[in-house]
Formats: sequence, structure tokens, C-alpha cells
Amino acid sequence: MANASGSNPFMDFIKWLVSLFSPKPPPLTMPRKVMVIIFRPPGPNFQSKAGSWSDPNTLVAGYIARMTEVSHNQLTYQVTVTKTGSYFPVLKDGRCYDDATWAQAIADDTKAYRDAATGKYEPADYGRILADFNVLQAVKDGSVDEVWLFGGPLFGFPESCMVGKGAFWCNEDPIQAETRRFVVMGFNYERGVKEMVHDYGHRVESILAAQFGSIAFLNAMYPRDLAASAPLPPAASFPAPKNAFEQFLLDHGTVHRLPGGVVYSQDEAAWLSALQAEWWPATIDPQRV
Repeated sequence: MANASGSNPFMDFIKWLVSLFSPKPPPLTMPRKVMVIIFRPPGPNFQSKAGSWSDPNTLVAGYIARMTEVSHNQLTYQVTVTKTGSYFPVLKDGRCYDDATWAQAIADDTKAYRDAATGKYEPADYGRILADFNVLQAVKDGSVDEVWLFGGPLFGFPESCMVGKGAFWCNEDPIQAETRRFVVMGFNYERGVKEMVHDYGHRVESILAAQFGSIAFLNAMYPRDLAASAPLPPAASFPAPKNAFEQFLLDHGTVHRLPGGVVYSQDEAAWLSALQAEWWPATIDPQRV
């Protein structure tokens, strides 16, 4: 007599058994073509400071290798264009450091250019940078998939920012433009590869939170009133997870904190390595969100 549902329990068992031993398709490999823009202003004050900082080319090589490793070979970068800017980037409010004012701000933080409303450091004018280096056309013609900016302290580069049609928050306000969505990474060559990986972690948080509808949950994992020396509250303090990404945050913490850890206790590379393989494509190419 046939089973009421029309299924065959024996055949269902055989199919399940076969699935256990069937080879899974390999993770999707996604090569990314990168435009690197290195800002190195002239001037004795800046050159004196920058002389002891990292070489951007060395950072690029180290970052590419590290990201290939933590993505389990899904993310492979190729630098197709390298450009330089021999000046301090113009900031969003139109101001621009010169060698003297930049040195004064480095020596005395109260002299740094800040947004009058928020008190935060004034960001760079990304619209001007995109235009100066013809970035949108390079993305449109397919020669570039994302952009890496390298500069020094106070240059105004957010860790990541999304640009294009339907761009959304990616650790910074989006920039709408008539092109496919892409990400601009902002790196500081005073720092190292670890900080670059950290920046990608925030990119992942933003994109996956948008993909899973978990922006409010992610924001809850960054309590505004939590002191740097205070540990991240236990999982029971947060809303019940409604999807796999939210469960991942409870199990692994955020890019800033391990579960129960204080600020910057996270191993960013280990956090990225723990991501589910099927999550990587959206974090690599925001068109997939």
C-alpha cells in the first residue's frame, strides 16, 4: 500500500545516504580586479612621518595573501591599475590640509579638521576622488571591480564605503552613482595587514546584515554605552536569533569583540575564516545582495 504522502521511505533513505557521500560542489572562486590609489603628499613634515610607515605595495601583497587564505580561496585579488595622488585629499567640506596644517593636527588633535555637527574627523570628498581618477568609467567598462585607497592619518578614508546604483550602508554612508555597486576600501599605511583585514570584517558585517535583514540585530551587538573595558554581554542579553547570520554573531562575536570579550579582543582573520562558504560571494560582490 502506498504511503499517504506518495513518498517511498526506502528510496528517501537511499537518497539521503547518497547525499552524505556525494561530493559537494567546490566553493565559488571570485577573482576581483582592483584599482589601487596611493596618496603621498610632498612636504618635509609628511615625508618625515611617512618614512617609518608601511610600504603600500607590501601591504597590498600581504593583504591579498591573507584574504585568499581566510576566504578559503574564494576571494582572489588582482591589482589591474595603480595610481598615485601627490596631494592631500580634499575633504567633504572643501577644506584641505597642507604640509604645515597636517603636521599641526597630528601634533595637536584639537587642530584636526572635524565635522561641525558630529565632531568626527572630516571625511574625504569621495565624489572628487572618484572623478579625479575616472573610477566610475573603469567600473562600467569592467576593468575594475573595487578600489583601495591608501593614505595617512586624517586623510578621511572610511574603512569601507559602497558606491553605485542601490548602494547601501557599508560601514559608511553610501554613494549613489550610475554604475553597478562596488566597494571602496580605505586603508592607512601607518598601520598593517591586520587592520586591513579588520576593515574587511566591517564590510562583511554591513553586507550580511543587509542581506539577512539583520541590521537592527547587528546594531544591538554594538551597544553605544558599552565601555571599551567592558565585555560584550552574554548571548542571552540579545534578541533571539532569527537566521544563521545572527546565530553566527552570538557564537563568534563581532569584528570588535569576542563573545564576552572587551573591545578589539577579536581575531579578525579567525572570524572571517569561520564564515559560511555561501556567504562570501555577497561580501565580495555587492551585486549579489
